[in-house]
Amino acid sequence: MPEQKFVKNFRTAKIIQLCLLAVIEIIFSVTLIMDSRLRRMIYADRTLFVLCAIIWVLMIFSFICLLNDFFKLRALAVGSHALTQTAYLDSLTSIPNRHSLDAVFRTYTNKKSMQHIGCAMFTISNLKRINETEGYHAGDRLIQDFCSIFEALGDSAGFVGRNGGNEFVAVLSDCSRESIEDFISELESKISLYNIEHEKMPIKIRSAYTLAEEEQVQAFTQLLTATYNKLYHIS
Repeated sequence: MPEQKFVKNFRTAKIIQLCLLAVIEIIFSVTLIMDSRLRRMIYADRTLFVLCAIIWVLMIFSFICLLNDFFKLRALAVGSHALTQTAYLDSLTSIPNRHSLDAVFRTYTNKKSMQHIGCAMFTISNLKRINETEGYHAGDRLIQDFCSIFEALGDSAGFVGRNGGNEFVAVLSDCSRESIEDFISELESKISLYNIEHEKMPIKIRSAYTLAEEEQVQAFTQLLTATYNKLYHIS
């Protein structure tokens, strides 16, 4: 991002300034310590003494200003990180949101980049019923619990995110039919273990997947559309 590049360059410039100031102060101090004749001249000449005092004050002031700049940079970095999280992470689940998915999609723009790419899409099939019977807070907890399982599994397999609402996407590279089916099977197994402890409000999912090589698509948006159509049985 341009803002991040600016912060990085600004921090580098401030570090260079701090190093230069430190070198000048060291040279100035060592010269005064080693040269007794210069010290006597400074103490004897009022004008020279005032000039040296001004230089010391300016050095101290510059050092304080540089420290202040570093504190501001730290606050800016924290703010930038929070802004990035707001922009690219889902506010409810903290997994990548549609903006993050779009950024991933843009890396797959031709047939060559789509080689061995698989896409799986999921929905929580009982979410609507939970929202209607238990309330939206319960539905939100169900989404959060599903995403915790989904992200933990997806981090080692590829990229996962929330496509919005009740849609969740996994992007797997170096993917085959066997590997993507294993991914879905493992996710279902972990959800089954979760449901043993949450019998009153289990997670039930519906899934579909598509392999780029089988669909002969040119861009990821086409692969996503094909997966979406399979999930919702759109011909």
